[in-house]
Amino acid sequence: MALINHSSLLILLLGFVQFVAADVYYVGPTVGGIVGLIILILDIIAAVEILRSGKSIVEKLLWILFIVFCPIIGLIVYLLCGRARAVDL
Repeated sequence: MALINHSSLLILLLGFVQFVAADVYYVGPTVGGIVGLIILILDIIAAVEILRSGKSIVEKLLWILFIVFCPIIGLIVYLLCGRARAVDL
């Protein structure tokens, strides 16, 4: 009778371990979703900044399309090359 109790306890514990492992597995998509949301917010901020800038319509359209189709690379390139810089010498 003790063997049956131990085996049912073992099955219960193994089921719990598998459940915990499944929880840990789903952390990745959550973090990826948060990172994606942050990138989306930064892209929107960059697009608003582009629309408010004094660039021509064609430049604005090209920068926004570049950011939309290449969100990470487009944002980085815009921040490094596309923004107007004030230089005080």
